[in-house]
Amino acid sequence: MGDRGPDQRVSDTDILKEIALSPDPIVTASELTEKLPYSRQRVNQILDGLVENGWIDEREVGARAVVYWLTEEGQNEIARS
Repeated sequence: MGDRGPDQRVSDTDILKEIALSPDPIVTASELTEKLPYSRQRVNQILDGLVENGWIDEREVGARAVVYWLTEEGQNEIARS
């Protein structure tokens, strides 16, 4: 998505759509960082907020690996947009 910087904004719904468009049912923060104009740290903060909103869920799958997937509420949020 171009240069990373503070002027670029991606909505929560845009991020939910990125998750929905993934060829796998789960995504990692690293995968999303490759597609979004944000640092890994900022992507993790955004994902934490989406979990808090109930739009995605998460699970640790290793010592440091976390995967994310859309919840039904997240799918509904995409449909509302």
